[in-house]
Formats: sequence, structure tokens, C-alpha cells
Amino acid sequence: MDNITHSLVGVALADLSIGRTSKAQRSLFVGAGIIAANLPDIDLAYAAITPSPLGYLLHHRGHTHTVLGLAGLAAALVLAYWFFPAVRKMRFSGRLRFWLLIAIALASHLGLDTLNSYGVHPFYPVDNEWYFGDAVFILEPWLWLILGIAAAWNGRSGAARLAVALPMALLLAAAVRIGAIPVEAVGLLAVAGSISAWAAFGMSSRARAAWGLAICAVIICGCMGVSRVARRAAVDALHPVLRGPVTDVILTPNPAWPLCWSVIAVELRETDAEFVLWRGTLSLAPVWTPPTACGSHRLAGARETRVLGDGRFALRDTRPQSLTRLRRLADGDCWVRAWLRFGRAPVVEDGSIYDLRFAERIGQNFSRMELVPREGCPSNVPNWGMPRADLLGAAGLTAE
Repeated sequence: MDNITHSLVGVALADLSIGRTSKAQRSLFVGAGIIAANLPDIDLAYAAITPSPLGYLLHHRGHTHTVLGLAGLAAALVLAYWFFPAVRKMRFSGRLRFWLLIAIALASHLGLDTLNSYGVHPFYPVDNEWYFGDAVFILEPWLWLILGIAAAWNGRSGAARLAVALPMALLLAAAVRIGAIPVEAVGLLAVAGSISAWAAFGMSSRARAAWGLAICAVIICGCMGVSRVARRAAVDALHPVLRGPVTDVILTPNPAWPLCWSVIAVELRETDAEFVLWRGTLSLAPVWTPPTACGSHRLAGARETRVLGDGRFALRDTRPQSLTRLRRLADGDCWVRAWLRFGRAPVVEDGSIYDLRFAERIGQNFSRMELVPREGCPSNVPNWGMPRADLLGAAGLTAE
């Protein structure tokens, strides 16, 4: 998830953990909550130990996004805060709440990052496989709204409330302006925001924080359920054009509008020595919102569209890929083998390999790696599992 969401969760957890006698120490708790909720992203500081682009691909959401890594970060934060006089002067109950805040805020980062299509591998080294939630967009306005209202009301001054509310409003306005959020979602956000702000007015700080976290948990659970429905609907829509099994369906909901989903389906055609990436947009309510009207489809600028599944799925493009070529690269090129410890939707073309998940990123696709001769193998490659080991056959087994 984005660092705004992580920070808002850290603030809510801080307000929830502050006891009646520690209100004067809110700045300490809030600061610790925000730091702990964002600290796992410190992995970006050491990504350069592996050559680009592999450093970012393999180390972001790397060791600091594992249960073992979180334990190390928690120990480091506890040690650092132990030297704060305000912490040492706390009663035991206050210090216990403070340490629990750090632990839970760190865990919240891993939990939130599990929700989208980028993935994490939380149980390494016991389990080196990636886990993909495919349920929540990396920037989710509904979470901003609910957590932002709680944080704004809990601010100790008008300036503090404005410092929380104004960036949220600007971000939402920018998303609307570029067409990422439909008008219907804007209306729902406005109504829900007004009701939430009114309901939270008379609550205590702790009650607002608990209310915000609880509503966000309901939203997330709902998105996870809708994701399962979207997965089945995408496979059903593609069924008439498939000739082999679907090994993976990569899903990303449109921000603030989980009726629309970006889809990449991976089909294996072993007898044809190829796999196919089917990319398009799915609408779960095509009568209300056709897939071609979804923000993800319009922003992609698709010129040719084939509508499948009774109007539910707008197929934008099809990427047939050679299994033989991918397996040969995995078996004979240690740089590609390292890249495949990250790539979930591999495309080999124009002398490079990249992940189709990020092909529409503004600017350069950060996953793209040129296929050129190199001396030696990349250094400090972690032993993550290969998301597409299901395509690699013997090459995938030997790479492990």
C-alpha cells in the first residue's frame, strides 16, 4: 500500500493505544505509530546491493517484509526508543502499550502490503513463496477517507486537522480529474464522508480510531470477497478463447470502484510450447458500468477492444509467449533466473524481459531488464520462490 495509508493506520493505532493518563504523550505515540507503520520500506535503502533493476525488484518488499524481519525491526525500534526520557518515565502499563503499538503498527504494514498484486513472502525462510492478495488497489480512496476523518477529528488543533484533511481532499480531487475515479464513486465517497464525519464528531479519540480501523477492516474483507468473484468471472469470460489451463489470474481493482478490475490471465499451452497473457478489464456490473467505461480501461488508451463474457470483459491485448525461450533463458542466464524470482507476468520482446503488471506505469517500466551478455551473475540475490515456476518445468526446479 501507499505510505499515506500506512501512516494513517499508524495514527489510528496510536490513538487506540493511548491510555487516559497518557494524552499529553500523544505526539510520542503518534510519531512511533507512523514510523513503525512505514519502517519496513527501509529496504529501499539497501536495494543497491544488487545491480539494477534487480535490486529494487528483489529487495523491495524483501527481508523487512517478513515476520522474521519485522521482529528485527521491532527490536531496533524498542532499543532506540528506550533512550527517550519520556518512554523511560512511563509506568509499566504505558510502556507496554507503547511496545504493543510498535509491534502492531509494524505488522499492519505487512498485512496491508499483502492485499495487492505486488505480493510479499512473509514466512521466509520457512516458506519462500510469494503471496498475492489481488484485492485492494495500492492507492485506495475509501481507506484514505475513513482513516483520514478519524485522524482529522483527533487532531489537537485546527491546523493539525487541516494538515490531515487538505492533502486527502487534494489527492481525491486529482484522482477524479484524471478520470481514475468515476462520478458515481465520487458521490458515494462524499455521502459516506459526510455521514462518517458527523458520526465521529461526538466520539472520543480512542473510539474514533477503533471505529476507523473497524470500518477499514470491513472494506478490506469485502474487497477480498469481491476479488474471488472477479477471479471466477474473468476465467468464465475468457473460457471460449482458452485452449489450456489458466495458471494464474492477476487482479487489481479500480480505486474506489471495486466493480471494475484490471485483469491479466496466464494461460499455459504446453502442447503448443507457449503461454499466453490475456490482458483486459472486467466489470462485475456491465449494465451499470460497461468494462470499456472503467477507469483502468480508459486510462490505458486501448485502441482495439474485443468484448467477451456477455459484455463483462473488455479484452485489450493478447501476448503469446514462447515457453521454450523462457525456459532456455531461465536455465542458461543467471540474470533472468534472478529476475524470475520477482516476475509474475513475464514478457520477452524487443531484447528485454519485463513484467506486464507494470507495463502501463507512467514513465519507464521499472521491471524491464535488457537481455544482453553480462560478466558473472548478479550479487546478493535472495532465494525468493519464482511466481511463474508453474511455467518453467525443469528449469524452474533447477533454479530453486
